[in-house]
Amino acid sequence: MSGKLIRRGKLVLLCVLLAGLAACEQKRVEEPQVEQSAAPQVFNAQAAEEMTQGLWQAGQAQLIDAQAAVEALERAVVTLLDQPGEDHLEAAKLAWLEAHREFTAALPYIELAFAPAELRSQGRQLLLALDSWPVQPGYLDTVPGYSDSGIVNDTAIELTLANLRKQHRLTAHEEASTGFHAMEIMLWGPTSERTPEQFNAVTEGEKPEALAGNRRRELTRLIGRGMAEDLDGLARRWPTGANDLSRHFLALGPAARLQQIRAAHTRLLDEEVLRRLPESSESDVESGRAADSKQAILAILGTLQSNWLPEEGPGLAELLLDRHQVSALTQTFAQLEELLLKMEDPIELAELNQLAQARELLEQLAGLMAGTVKVPVTEEDMTPVSLQMEDGP
Repeated sequence: MSGKLIRRGKLVLLCVLLAGLAACEQKRVEEPQVEQSAAPQVFNAQAAEEMTQGLWQAGQAQLIDAQAAVEALERAVVTLLDQPGEDHLEAAKLAWLEAHREFTAALPYIELAFAPAELRSQGRQLLLALDSWPVQPGYLDTVPGYSDSGIVNDTAIELTLANLRKQHRLTAHEEASTGFHAMEIMLWGPTSERTPEQFNAVTEGEKPEALAGNRRRELTRLIGRGMAEDLDGLARRWPTGANDLSRHFLALGPAARLQQIRAAHTRLLDEEVLRRLPESSESDVESGRAADSKQAILAILGTLQSNWLPEEGPGLAELLLDRHQVSALTQTFAQLEELLLKMEDPIELAELNQLAQARELLEQLAGLMAGTVKVPVTEEDMTPVSLQMEDGP
């Protein structure tokens, strides 16, 4: 009787072992579908310290480039007003394009600089002063059917930079009187048909300064001066020696800085870059007259890619993501750039399916940066475990 119990016990034990092995095998097959954690296993504080310091310095370098480009734009505008001509109008337009792209390339850094709660309103006011859009052309200049429209015809508004800032977005967000897109209206014209003769100075009359042509000249000059002042003010606040914007960032520990960068960049994608992609032909489009919407997006993405996936050395992705997410991020950047380069500019002429695909890729990019999009582990990345059973006697 005891021999039968022993044999029955061995049989039960064998069944348990086989069931366990079957469960292990099933688990091993299903494991490729398990999502990886977004956080790396080991946090390298020293690498994070060096990288975040370097990123702040890169922001300063990009801001200096933007500042120089806006100063070049201001000089080109002054030259146009001194000697109105087709060549000088074209040169001012090219200077605008260069300045706009350098500025948009700085947006990821500006978003980071004003990330602290106590600085958010300052950052918003600065960006609204420099980059408010869409713009109502009739708020600034004469438009067809309204010969007396715009600030150029409203002599009740004394043309000073202080007054121009007061008029900016006075009763509606389309009423922009400062910044890049106000300047875009002045250089390309309300109907994209600006001629250099419209900047000719007029000396006849009792009050020539009140004439629309002369007011157009002064309005254009003041918009350029205001842009230069705003960029100069930001550039002075940036360096670590200024102990202004930088102190908020550098007061954080390396891990907290990384999280602030991550939050700022994902917020920029969600609130700024996606907004620049029209959802239909009726959508507002940035830089429609200058046909620079697509290039502005590419400039922003270029900065983000250089921060997360630099050509040389480690980037944010290496510290914040696992290797599967890094690979997916690299692929998404490449796909998005390839798609954008194929699209029309002005971007409102792009095919709707292309715009929808670009939006999907941007959302995926934001999710990967935030760490909320997890990449499944492929079967070939798994290391199978082989269990061997010794033969019994």
